[in-house]
Amino acid sequence: MCPVTHSVKSSLLVALRYVLKPLVRMALKNGVLFPEFSMALKQAYLDVASRQNRAARIAVTGEGMFVMTGIAAAEAASILHANVAPSIDVDAELPLPRVLNAWHTDKRFTGPYGVLRDLEFSPSVSMHPGEPKAGDSFTDLVHAYFPEISPKALLDELLRLDLVKDVGNGFYRAMRRSYVPDPLSEDMIRLIAQLGHNFLESLEINARPESKGGKGLVQRFVYADIGLNADALNRFGTHVRARGQVFADEIDDWLSTNQERKENQGRFKTGVGYYHYVVNDDDELEFAKGQSNIGEGK
Repeated sequence: MCPVTHSVKSSLLVALRYVLKPLVRMALKNGVLFPEFSMALKQAYLDVASRQNRAARIAVTGEGMFVMTGIAAAEAASILHANVAPSIDVDAELPLPRVLNAWHTDKRFTGPYGVLRDLEFSPSVSMHPGEPKAGDSFTDLVHAYFPEISPKALLDELLRLDLVKDVGNGFYRAMRRSYVPDPLSEDMIRLIAQLGHNFLESLEINARPESKGGKGLVQRFVYADIGLNADALNRFGTHVRARGQVFADEIDDWLSTNQERKENQGRFKTGVGYYHYVVNDDDELEFAKGQSNIGEGK
């Protein structure tokens, strides 16, 4: 592989990691784990690669997909020939909901008559009459269902999500019986997907060699070189909403008077989007470090 190609690939991988972070934050907040995200990414690779082959009148095969994507031929063929969709039944075997449910239902960890009780993180060395017996601590609960997971790591996550409360003296109380991630409405998911996709699609088109010299799609950014304070940021948000609406109304008027009539719909679905962003400093710093490491050959 030539140095230039390697440099471009390395830079692109750093950029992709940077671009994916907002999506990963949204995925984590809504209970989408890495295996599910990974499957969606494989499907996206195969969707794009198979369409490119069809456009070139090349047969779509598992072996061909392996050559293009690096996904094993058998797996690629399986995904291509199956209507793979994320399972809605997997949550029952995920650590958070499974442990919370067992805390409420497993007789080894409940009180008399199935009453919910506080659990000690780890068994005490000596036990007094009437106190929980060794073998029914939070650590034992986790090991009973997920022996490969650190009880401390799982407890920290339960505490972070306010699903469990520290009641002192090494004991913890389950505050909820089930874990339901922060919900996103179907309409919001669709909107995020469409806006994100269309924006990145425009950038990808503009990155093509044939788009050089202003032949691609319009792309303009304005930003504060040295940043704004909190008050100025609020005023800027208000200003952008007001002026942006004027711009949006003008564009909408133009489209309304120039689009094809409904019975003779035009071929191109197009539009203009604008958005106000605030830089995530942690992501930006990590991105800059990644770029620097590539420049230094690390």
